[in-house]
Amino acid sequence: MGDSESDISVGDLDILKDAGADMNAWIGNLRTVMKFKSHQDVTVEKLSKPGISKDTLAKILFEGYQMVYSHRNTCESSRVGVEKLKSELIAAQRSVVKLQQQLLASQEKLLENQTAQLEEMSTVVDTAVDKGMRSYSQVLSRTIKDSVPVLSEKTLKKVVQEAVTDEDRSKNLVVFGLTEEKSEDLDSKISSLFDDIEEKPSFEALRIGEQSEETNRPVKIRLRNSDNVHRILQKAKNLRKTSKHRTVYIQPDRSPEERAKHRELVKEMRRRASEDPDNYYYIHSGHILHRDKA
Repeated sequence: MGDSESDISVGDLDILKDAGADMNAWIGNLRTVMKFKSHQDVTVEKLSKPGISKDTLAKILFEGYQMVYSHRNTCESSRVGVEKLKSELIAAQRSVVKLQQQLLASQEKLLENQTAQLEEMSTVVDTAVDKGMRSYSQVLSRTIKDSVPVLSEKTLKKVVQEAVTDEDRSKNLVVFGLTEEKSEDLDSKISSLFDDIEEKPSFEALRIGEQSEETNRPVKIRLRNSDNVHRILQKAKNLRKTSKHRTVYIQPDRSPEERAKHRELVKEMRRRASEDPDNYYYIHSGHILHRDKA
C-alpha cells in the first residue's frame, strides 16, 4: 500500500488479479467435481442430488472459505481506494469548472478592455479628423477669399451634381450592339446576355437615345453595386466566344469627358494596329496595350 491506506498501488492491483484467478480456479474445480457444464447448471437441487458425498462438498466449501478469507482485506482496501478516487475525481471536476469560470471571466474582462481601447481610439481618430478637417476648411476658405471670387450657388450645385452622378455611374453598364425591336422584352434579352457570361445579378434596364430604324440604341443597365459592374466587365470579353452575342459589347457608363477620352484612345489604338498588324492592340484601365497575335 502507499502513504495512505486508501491509495491503490501496483501491488494491490496484482493482488486483485490473483484473487480473481483464485476465484476462477475454485469455480472451475467445483464444476469439475460436480460435473457441471456451465454456470446455469449450478443449482441447489443439483448440489443436493444423491451420489455426492458430504466430504467432497465440505472440502470444496472449505477451499472457498479460505480463498474469500485470504482476500477480504484486499477487497476492503480496494473499496476504500475506489471511494477516494471517486472523491478526488469529483474534486478535480469542480476545479476544472472553477478554472473554466475564471477563464471566461478573464476573456470577458479582456473583451471589455479591448472594446474600451477601440472606443478610445475611435474618439481620438474622430477628434483628429474633425480638427484636421476644420483646419483644412479654414485654410481653404482663406485661400479662396484671397485668390478667387466666391463660388456661386449654381456652380456649387453643379459640382455636387457631378459628384453624385459619378457615384451613380459606378453602378451602371452600357450595352452596345443588342438588337432592338419595336415590341421587345428587354429584361429577358439582358438576362440571356448575362447567362452567356454566367452572371445573374439584379438589374434595371432601359434603352437610351433617340429611336432609329437604322441602328440599335444602347441599353443602360443599373446594378445594385459597383462590385457587380466590375465582375461583369471582366467577363464581357467572353461574349466574343458566343454565337448569339459575339457582336455585343459591354462598357462602363462613362461621363461625357470620359467618353471623349475613350474615343481618342480608340482612335490611337486603331492607328497603332494598322501600323503594326503583327500585334493585337487593346485598351485596359485607360491604357493602350498589345500582345502577339500568335
